[in-house]
Amino acid sequence: MAEEIVDLVIHVKVPKKYAETFRKDVEAMAWYLSHKDELFENMKKLKGIMKTDKSWKELKREFYEGIAD
Repeated sequence: MAEEIVDLVIHVKVPKKYAETFRKDVEAMAWYLSHKDELFENMKKLKGIMKTDKSWKELKREFYEGIAD
């Protein structure tokens, strides 16, 4: 069952030099939250096919860090 998506407007005051970065970070988080089920399903499908010495937890951490950038 798909979750209902709503528009949300938040007004915050941030220093001008951080405004664009703040906006991008909030949009990235919103995108992640609206797509996380799909992303995790894709990660489960890929588990085991990639040759690496890293643990599953390390790969997930790198994935999360990549979304935040």
